Amino acid sequence: MTTPPLPHIPPGTVLTLHSTDWYHPEKASHDNPHNMVIMVEKVHTDGATATAVSVWVTGHTITCTWPTSESHPPCVELRVRVDALRRTV
Repeated sequence: MTTPPLPHIPPGTVLTLHSTDWYHPEKASHDNPHNMVIMVEKVHTDGATATAVSVWVTGHTITCTWPTSESHPPCVELRVRVDALRRTV
């Protein structure tokens, strides 16, 4: 069986992630699981293989004022399970 390629998720895509779809290895997100809704700035698939389990995703929380204020760096950086990204597309 061939693993499907990593999906292309364009900037501006809104991801609704269940608590099991994402984590941050340096933060205790697993101690306080919750769903996240983010607007994607970039899915970092460069260097990831088709068999990757998760990739970094940077973006903005849905409550961020980014669309109506000056541009600022992403306010969210998460490891997101590739199968969750595949469900999105």
